[in-house]
Amino acid sequence: MSKRLHLTTSRHLESSFSTNTAGSQLCTTDHGRSDVRSIIFPEPGQLRSRRVVSRSNSRSAGKYPSWKMKRMLHWESIHELNAFRLLDCNPDVTHFNEQPCQVVYVIDGVERVHYPDILVTTVEREELWEVKLQSKALEPEVLERTALLSRALPRWGYVYRMMFAEELARQPRLNNANLLLRFGAREVGDGESEEIRRVVQQRGRLIWSKACRGDYGSKGCEILCGLVLRGILAIDMNSPVTPNTHFLARREL
Repeated sequence: MSKRLHLTTSRHLESSFSTNTAGSQLCTTDHGRSDVRSIIFPEPGQLRSRRVVSRSNSRSAGKYPSWKMKRMLHWESIHELNAFRLLDCNPDVTHFNEQPCQVVYVIDGVERVHYPDILVTTVEREELWEVKLQSKALEPEVLERTALLSRALPRWGYVYRMMFAEELARQPRLNNANLLLRFGAREVGDGESEEIRRVVQQRGRLIWSKACRGDYGSKGCEILCGLVLRGILAIDMNSPVTPNTHFLARREL
């Protein structure tokens, strides 16, 4: 049975309820005609608030193998899949999961339920993402809900974001993410990192064409991409990867 936790006026207590406690229900006791009433997380042992992939699905759905989360994440649109890939490539994102909770909210006195698509945890905050085509996101009912949740959810410790599918599919960023994931998902050994560290100290940068021809070892491409995924090296994600692409140190090797 879900535990019911009451918010007080203390900001410290409000922020303490932002943790993703399985099987818990966060709720307020004083509701206006438009507000968030509760956030309900899955019961213990459940990963999602609702089922995404099933044999009866009439629309596109599937599973994504996240190297960061070390499990299969379920997606129900190609747009969510694109989001997973970008999140997997963002070293500032420490955790993300699909269909994380139910948000019970009220607009003009009518209670409704919303299932955000993704819970994203960064080094600074927690965010609830909804992923939609821009045309869908601009529908009046969705705009009204987005405005309410953007205003109300920070009290619960969450930033609410409407992520346009068109932005998630923007190139060349998405192609770059796919390349990094294709080459870099495997673990990078200490000896491999040490070799790259010496090269960076001597030359200050690494070049993709040299990795491809084996100048950084037989697994140079995998090592460079793996170090980008882990936030040690960086590339310009908004420029196409070419033979002349430079891999620079993001933090000390």
